[in-house]
Amino acid sequence: MLAKLYTYSIRDEVLLWIEHYFVKRTHQTRVSDCLSAEASLISGVVQGSGIGPVPFLIFVDELAKLLEHHGVVVKLFADDRKVYLEICNVDDAVKLQKALDLIVECAD
Repeated sequence: MLAKLYTYSIRDEVLLWIEHYFVKRTHQTRVSDCLSAEASLISGVVQGSGIGPVPFLIFVDELAKLLEHHGVVVKLFADDRKVYLEICNVDDAVKLQKALDLIVECAD
C-alpha cells in the first residue's frame, strides 16, 4: 500500500505518518458489556477513520484501470465491483477468464 501511495506523490512525512497509522493496529469488538480479546489487524482499513477510504480507493482504481485495459467493463460503487463482458466467442471467454485471474491476483 505504501508503495502505491508513493506513486500518487504521497511522500516524506505524510507517507511516514500514514505508515505509522496503519502498521501494528489492533482491534476489539464490543457487544453490550462484553469486550473481545485484542487481535492484530493484518489487512483492511480502520473503520470510521477519515484516512481509511483513501488506500481502498487507490487499490480499486488501479484494478479497474487494469481490467479496462484488458477490455472488460468495470462498474464501481463503494466496495462493490461488477465486472462483465459480452461473450460472443471463445476469445471473449478467455479475455473474461484473464480478468478474473487478475482479480484473484490482486486479492492475494
